[in-house]
Amino acid sequence: MRKFILILLFTCTAVALRAQYKPVVFDYEKASFNEGRPLPAETYLTLQGEVIPEIDIVKVFVYPASSGEVLYQGMWKRSELNSGNTFQIPLSYKLKSGTEYDFRISYYRATDDSTVQTYKQTLFGYLDAYVDQAVVTEKNKIRLNIPVNKAVSDLNAIVRRGIAYYDNRSSIEFEGFSDLIGRSLKNIRNKDIKPGNFYSPDSAGSRQGRKYAYADDQITALKDLIHSEVNTIFSTNLSALYDVKQVKGYPTEKLSNVLTLNAGYGAVYLGGDVNNLSYDHGPYVGVSFPLGNPAFAPKFFSNTTLSAGVFLTNFRNANNQTLTGPVVSRPVYVGLGYSIVEFLRLQAGATVLQNTAAAPDGINLQAVTVRPYVGLALDINVWLGLGNKNKLNR
Repeated sequence: MRKFILILLFTCTAVALRAQYKPVVFDYEKASFNEGRPLPAETYLTLQGEVIPEIDIVKVFVYPASSGEVLYQGMWKRSELNSGNTFQIPLSYKLKSGTEYDFRISYYRATDDSTVQTYKQTLFGYLDAYVDQAVVTEKNKIRLNIPVNKAVSDLNAIVRRGIAYYDNRSSIEFEGFSDLIGRSLKNIRNKDIKPGNFYSPDSAGSRQGRKYAYADDQITALKDLIHSEVNTIFSTNLSALYDVKQVKGYPTEKLSNVLTLNAGYGAVYLGGDVNNLSYDHGPYVGVSFPLGNPAFAPKFFSNTTLSAGVFLTNFRNANNQTLTGPVVSRPVYVGLGYSIVEFLRLQAGATVLQNTAAAPDGINLQAVTVRPYVGLALDINVWLGLGNKNKLNR
């Protein structure tokens, strides 16, 4: 019992250590990780690095090598009480063994109100210029010379290009203009401006001039509505992009393969019913192959294995006849196993038996039977390729 408790405590400690995030230090000057060593694979990481006091946001993007698809992104935001010169970003994404990845690390610096106002007015200017080009005032109507969906898409693109070099501490993103903007564009695309005949009747100017003034106010109202939706971005504390570091084709460590050995004890059903049950039991050894990589596969598949092995003793049936195996002179088995705890596995499957009374001198297929078995096994992981430095350094 004391040995069992010690093994259980050791296993729980190993599981807890494996669940921790492994530190990875980013060298800003060299644009490399951990002094040029490959990145840890199949585990969560914590990216650490140095920043100047003016930096208040750091973002990291992980890509497959030579691909634009973002696999994962993480973010660090300086707290009000943090005046240090380091950042830490947990990466809840496991890198594959022996694979290369691209990284983009972006540094953002806090902006003042004057900078934000200048940036806002510049962006509003781009949006207004687009509306002025898309909307034409004719003699008796306002015409939109671009399809509504295309106009909304273009306006979205202008905003996204404009904010590409900014971020905010609230992580509020521009999700595109609402349906209200689309409906407003539809309303204005063939809007009759004849009501302008009676628009501001006390104002100077001709009747046509009053219609044009009416049209201008309709267009201005559209611009103001567009501005109001974009203003949500400026209600946050904006930070401007200060610097970007690109790391291309950085490798991960090459992990050794694992062979899981089993040593267990099982029982084999040999025949009979509940009232006249025939069975036998004994120790067995074998190997297991997981149905999925524990680092990436769903828990059910990573905990489930295909197992095969041999019982160390022969069995005896109800007639006291010896049951052995047809090939290795011991019963062999094939089955599925499921991990109950980290090192303990429940197994069930089929055992191949041969009655020695019917085949005393060799294999006799007519004497071969297949019977179900259940067992409980202890897992022993054996690392293949122990000379792998990357594996030993983990």
